[in-house]
Amino acid sequence: MFKEVSEEWAQFIVANRYNPNNEVIHNHDIVVGPIADDGVALQIGLFKDGYINLATLTEALKYRKLNNQYFFGTPKAIKLLRRI
Repeated sequence: MFKEVSEEWAQFIVANRYNPNNEVIHNHDIVVGPIADDGVALQIGLFKDGYINLATLTEALKYRKLNNQYFFGTPKAIKLLRRI
């Protein structure tokens, strides 16, 4: 779980966004954290292309109002969902 924008969160987002082979890059059933929506794509692209470093990327994203998202990525996690 990522409680806020952090370097660890930024690395996680970049690894998931730039995953051309669609490989599983983590073993979490559920991931909760800030949404990396299209509004952060420019900063992530600058980082990926080497124009900014991880610390600069993280600082830039800290000032965005990001809502949380919940990712249920395995059958085990999906079984936890209940309709209300």
